[in-house]
Amino acid sequence: MTMKKSYSVLLMAFCLAFLSACEKNEETHPEGCVQVRLLDAICRSAVLQITDPAYYHLGVNGYVKDGVTYDHVFTTIFPCTLPSDNSARPNMGVADKPFYIQILEQPEASDPNCVSCMAVVANAPNKTIPVKFSEKCNY
Repeated sequence: MTMKKSYSVLLMAFCLAFLSACEKNEETHPEGCVQVRLLDAICRSAVLQITDPAYYHLGVNGYVKDGVTYDHVFTTIFPCTLPSDNSARPNMGVADKPFYIQILEQPEASDPNCVSCMAVVANAPNKTIPVKFSEKCNY
């Protein structure tokens, strides 16, 4: 094989490897349900930890609360309507019980009748993901 052909083959292999790596790292929002755990919340602002390894890549690492470091976390603003089982009630303290959410591409439209304070979780992760609760997720 000539030097020119070897160089071309090597360049093509590099490009193919580069493109496949990009596809694997691209963040796509799952259409299904993602299991999370509430780490901290105030008003409608919350920090959630992803508990499903298939979706760890959606969160960020290094959130510290009370001296404990958590990985696979993100910030969200809860919708006005929360699940009736208290699994994600922001003003009821931290809930250890995992629950399911759906990740949205865009936040849902605001409910004009929704009243909430403007407080946010201190030191919350910079990564914000819009979510919604779905009864079909809680199987």
